[in-house]
Amino acid sequence: LGTEYEGDLYLVGGYVRDELLGIEPGNDADLVTTHDAPKLAELLNARGLTDHAPVTYPRFGTAMVAINGMDIEFVTARRETYNPDSRKPNVEPATLKEDAARRDFTVNALLRNLHDGRLTDPTGLGLADLNAKLLRTPLDARRTFRDDPLRMLRAVRFRWQLDFEAAPGLYDAISQGAERLKVISAERIKDELLRMLARPTAADALADLMQTGLVAQFAPELVAMRGVEQGNYHHLDVWEHTLAAVRNLPPGDILLTLATLLHDVGKPPTRMIDAKGQTRFFSHEAVGAKMAA
Repeated sequence: LGTEYEGDLYLVGGYVRDELLGIEPGNDADLVTTHDAPKLAELLNARGLTDHAPVTYPRFGTAMVAINGMDIEFVTARRETYNPDSRKPNVEPATLKEDAARRDFTVNALLRNLHDGRLTDPTGLGLADLNAKLLRTPLDARRTFRDDPLRMLRAVRFRWQLDFEAAPGLYDAISQGAERLKVISAERIKDELLRMLARPTAADALADLMQTGLVAQFAPELVAMRGVEQGNYHHLDVWEHTLAAVRNLPPGDILLTLATLLHDVGKPPTRMIDAKGQTRFFSHEAVGAKMAA
């Protein structure tokens, strides 16, 4: 109170989205202001209101703190420009509307004023898309995904996490830009993939990753399963059989899901037809174990 931040501090992102959807918000939140966000985090720390000293990122105008055990990211409203070989933006201060435009999806750009509770929709599309259960980017999807290719994985995750439909053209934009995922670190790809695999809709998300060409960017061994007929008593190819197996798992067991996803990864390189015309996969379990490792 009594500072430049009064009336200019907004909840944004998943916390607001989940609240409006009737989903219990997580233990983290994003706060945006048109003023200096790292300076606010330092001010709160100086007043003894944070659990630890802020971790600040001056280049991006952000700061991470915990308050009463809740992780909070303070962000200065910004516009962004990107270099072709990186997802790390060059940033400069901007309005709340400009900040909303650079976010990943319209439903993640809604604002809740922390002081008076007022809800605002800077893109003009977020509330309508939330009610329609539609996943849409604030700008042209090709630009949004080109700027930060990780958003392509997030699109698949949010579609199934929220039970939304992809807006027209969204998946086409992913397919067209899938190769851009190669500028994203393996660690960030892993994090998104594991979030998808932890949910009951893991098989649906995997099918989308394959359809859009995303999985080819980080796991071509899975792509090799497509179209590999198993013959004999198997009516599905190796990939569709794997999806069916994943679909029948109890949700939430990441290790079991990964094991099921990779249990036949050794079949494509070992497939052969024997003298009797039978399809065989000799030692596929040993080959697959090495590939999985």
